[in-house]
Amino acid sequence: MHRHLTLLVLLLLCTCPSSIDAQTGDYEGQISAIERMIAGSRFALARAQSEALIEEGRQQQLPNVEAYGNYLLGRALLLDPVADHPTRVAGVRALRLASSRFTDAGMTATVDSIAAALQAIAGTEGPNQRELPTVREVRRKSQLDAKISAEELDESALGAIVALQTREIEALNDSQLRQLVRIQQQDMQLDSFAFQVISDSLLLMRQEMLLEEQRSLTREERQRRNFFIALALGVLVALGSLYLRFRSGRRYQGLLRQKNAVINEQQERSDKLLLNILPLAVARELKESGKATARRFESCSVLFSDFVGFSRIAATHEPEVLVHLLDVTFRAFDEIIERHGLEKIKTIGDAYMCVGGVPIADPDHAEKAVRAALELQRYLAGQQPFEARIGIHSGPVVAGVVGQKKFAYDIWGDTVNQAARLEAAGQPGQVTVSRATCQLLGGEFECVHDGTFSAKNIGEMDRYIVLDSRLTKKPS
Repeated sequence: MHRHLTLLVLLLLCTCPSSIDAQTGDYEGQISAIERMIAGSRFALARAQSEALIEEGRQQQLPNVEAYGNYLLGRALLLDPVADHPTRVAGVRALRLASSRFTDAGMTATVDSIAAALQAIAGTEGPNQRELPTVREVRRKSQLDAKISAEELDESALGAIVALQTREIEALNDSQLRQLVRIQQQDMQLDSFAFQVISDSLLLMRQEMLLEEQRSLTREERQRRNFFIALALGVLVALGSLYLRFRSGRRYQGLLRQKNAVINEQQERSDKLLLNILPLAVARELKESGKATARRFESCSVLFSDFVGFSRIAATHEPEVLVHLLDVTFRAFDEIIERHGLEKIKTIGDAYMCVGGVPIADPDHAEKAVRAALELQRYLAGQQPFEARIGIHSGPVVAGVVGQKKFAYDIWGDTVNQAARLEAAGQPGQVTVSRATCQLLGGEFECVHDGTFSAKNIGEMDRYIVLDSRLTKKPS
């Protein structure tokens, strides 16, 4: 019986497609190589190459290439002499898939030969085998329209599979035979149900297509109605003129709002720039009146800082590097004095000057200035290469804005000069304060008298060194 089956498959293989269409032209060499593998009885390799061809056709969306892959896979599975029953059934199914594509391509001779071979395989079953329901009967019961050629091909494929299964069953004992028969009957019922589900799906797809057509008609009707409405509205010339005027007014308002937004943005940018130059109270006065009145402050603390050996540092660094170091250091200074409530006045080269109690009076200006000075020295202690002297003096100053262009807020008075003299007379890494500042600190700071010195244009001055602050909390 196995020999008879082999002859039938050989009959099928002799009727292979004689030509390769445009889609499979690029794969002709691969198909010919698989043919040679089958002819040389290298069925395992032929099977692997056929499956690769099927996957390539599926990915590239080439149905003909996929059909040829199924055709060659079926041949490799059916011709393999050591193939088991499931493998041969898989070969029949592969031929059935290939025949579907060949049918669409109009290759009727190849399809007929495949169908004849499948029917021949199906005809080899025993005479006492119970006849199973065919696909044609199942479809006739479901009252679905289908082509007779496709149904016959399905019947042939199913018949061939049943014949192969029958020969497998004959080799089993009675108990196993009964079990397989029951399983076969259940499989046939499941196949019938599957065909019914497919039929129902097709009917559902048809209904959805009809619904989509109805939706399209509804949209066209709506568009037609809107067209007539728009046409009727076009007759109302007067209303159209009013509408145009209205739109013009709206456009003008939009441009005006856009212009105002740009002006506001520029105004905010100008305000931010002005606040970077002047204190808030002075900037507000300058905006409102166009000038800033100079004011006298009877009690404030001026902090003056200067780097030690700056000329030597400048000689050993490139200008760009030196400016970068100054920028980083002075940015840190700005953050520290702002945190302690002081007002930055200016920087002159490597000198940094700020004041407490200006432009808003503050009774704690001396303490805040000393706290800030100690924190500045602690910051510089961990930085390279700068080391600074810091001097602080408390007393009256005059503050205001001078000039017409490039406004700058500045302070004047003998207090500023004495703070500069104290800084020059101090030691690197220390905070030097005057007697007036030391008296304002009270008992919160430890001050040590460091003698007197002769200040230019001032005379003898006492100087004190602030050793440490007993306050550990940062200012709120």
